[in-house]
Amino acid sequence: MSKVFTYQKTDKLKSRKQTQHLFSTGQAINVFPVRLIYTIEPLASKIDNAPLSSLLQAGVGAPSRTFRKAVQRNRVKRLLREAYRLEKPNFLSQAALENKRVNLFFLYTDALVLSQAVIQGKVKEALSILVTKLNK
Repeated sequence: MSKVFTYQKTDKLKSRKQTQHLFSTGQAINVFPVRLIYTIEPLASKIDNAPLSSLLQAGVGAPSRTFRKAVQRNRVKRLLREAYRLEKPNFLSQAALENKRVNLFFLYTDALVLSQAVIQGKVKEALSILVTKLNK
């Protein structure tokens, strides 16, 4: 089996600095119930030979105010991660990521947990909007 549909450690947005920068200066795309916050930065010279996966990092989140129980929050985050994992190859093939570093964060904004197919469709729609912005 090929490693096309993966979401590995290098693909995850874990740096506190990058996350704070993302939320302070990032732009948002709203496709209810998914909100995509993103930053597009020029590639730094010290990571010129970095693999493609480290140039695109993503994180997911669900508000604890909406989902009081951790079980619910974890389920929503799992659904978002799975939707992103399945849509990432299409996004990489369509987006022009040359000399760009892209950080993404998916927030779930609805109070009801929707099905996997609906969430995947919304993530796909948000990523397609981002592709049009990247290719401009």
